[in-house]
Amino acid sequence: MKSNNMLPDQITEVTSVNPRDLAITSIPKMGKGTILGAFSREKNALVFDLEKGGYEFISARKISIYENNETSFEQAYIKYIEYRNELLKSKGKYDYLIIDGLSDLDKLSEYGGTILYMNSIIGQNFNKNPKTGEIYSISSSDYRSVLTLANGGGYAHTRRWFLDQIDLFSQISPYRIYAAHIQDKYISNNGKEEVSGSEISLTGKLKNIFASKVTSLCKLVAEDNKRFLSFEVDSDNIIAGSRAPHLSGKILISEIKDGELKTYWDNIYR
Repeated sequence: MKSNNMLPDQITEVTSVNPRDLAITSIPKMGKGTILGAFSREKNALVFDLEKGGYEFISARKISIYENNETSFEQAYIKYIEYRNELLKSKGKYDYLIIDGLSDLDKLSEYGGTILYMNSIIGQNFNKNPKTGEIYSISSSDYRSVLTLANGGGYAHTRRWFLDQIDLFSQISPYRIYAAHIQDKYISNNGKEEVSGSEISLTGKLKNIFASKVTSLCKLVAEDNKRFLSFEVDSDNIIAGSRAPHLSGKILISEIKDGELKTYWDNIYR
């Protein structure tokens, strides 16, 4: 029988060690934004700020969809699309794209998913005045979110929009860092709800779908004036672990020395 040279006999060695997608979770006010801002100053990195007032007091290479406190959600969504499309025109300009934060992208997905549904055949009359054909704006009292569809049918559209953004980010930069908040996970114990662990603060099935897509998941933890990225996996949560072999246990990411912030990103990206 003629041998097929397309099938390998040798072991393929590891060709990449750095996480292409790194998700960092934390509770609020842990210094995550300050650490990521420092990263953008030290590396060829850009912070794509989706939070309202998230980086106004942080020095960073950044773009923000909220120009000021008066910026409405609809205006922020439009600004998001403008910035995202501009980044797609300049693929590879930045080695690292920092998305802060995932919960805010999830909020945008409700509007983005509604627009997706409106552009589909089945939803072509959704949010339209039946007499004039005028499209209702998000500020209109007649506007309806796709999540008002019966039997939770709208979540498929919001998830699709969210995951489409993740795919687009992978086209913009070779490495992506996602900042996310955590929420407590509860279990019922003899009629009482008890905290059993923590999860990424995302809607429904997105928690597991997103976790399966990224290379590495970690928690930002504090010990005095030091901050660590913890890749330790607990049985009760889904917010830790890494496919990159050098990312395990707790890794020092920053500390305050002589009143100055010192970061150790080379521990993560070799």
